[in-house]
Amino acid sequence: MPLIWRTRTRTYDLDATAPLVMGILNVTPDSFSDGGDHNAPEAAIAWAEGMKGLADIVDVGGESTRPGFGETAVTLEMELERVLPVVTELARRGVSVSVDTSKAGVMRAAAEAGAEILNDIRGFELPGALETAAETECGLVIMDRTQLDPEADAVDAVRRYLEGRTEAFLKAGVDASRICWDPGVGFGKTYEQNLDLWAAIERFADSGFPVMTAISRKSMIGLSTGIEKPKDRVDASVAGALLAASAGSHVLRVHDVRATADACAMLRVWRRTRARLGL
Repeated sequence: MPLIWRTRTRTYDLDATAPLVMGILNVTPDSFSDGGDHNAPEAAIAWAEGMKGLADIVDVGGESTRPGFGETAVTLEMELERVLPVVTELARRGVSVSVDTSKAGVMRAAAEAGAEILNDIRGFELPGALETAAETECGLVIMDRTQLDPEADAVDAVRRYLEGRTEAFLKAGVDASRICWDPGVGFGKTYEQNLDLWAAIERFADSGFPVMTAISRKSMIGLSTGIEKPKDRVDASVAGALLAASAGSHVLRVHDVRATADACAMLRVWRRTRARLGL
């Protein structure tokens, strides 16, 4: 049986197309890497146009989700004002749009505006989020944001959290084919725990659910390379994403779409060639 990820109106055969590239489009003034780069809807839409033919999915976010940022820093109205015009126009242009949000109201409005995927860094735990997401028929990215004990086995703890949230969705009537996992590198973990989650991607991929890797430009990259500025971490981010993909990650959420797409193209060629040679 092929591994399928169903979104609101699309079906991805991940055995044939993985890794998918999800391009990050933050319409915020304060995201850790690209805050303020394309706040206005016109600038955001133009940036997304530059991803055409490279990104399989564009992930639109209207609230900074960097660690330590306030949970209620952005009101519902403010987030809708930032996100909806961009989602509406990109969907009209045929773009597969994901929306990075934790608010039930944004989820509902984004789905009505044409979003294909809902991507929640809080595991759909805020009031009404799970129920609303279940009703939309969108694809769902469940991320772990557990504040782990520094001595905890991160892989085991995150796997159990994702299984628990998945079970909650299944009980709500959500088809399993809509669900994708994100181990949540960079949220509530130590540097070593983040490395463990990245390096042990097979432990999540063997779940039978698609797995997303989202390490682009994060502090784990900076600490590993000594590169201080997030925007200077392009090469290392692409390398880290490609290693995750080669180990079984199905979706790569990235800032540097062209570089990642080119690397993924080479990975697919490499895989096909090895298959032809019987390797």
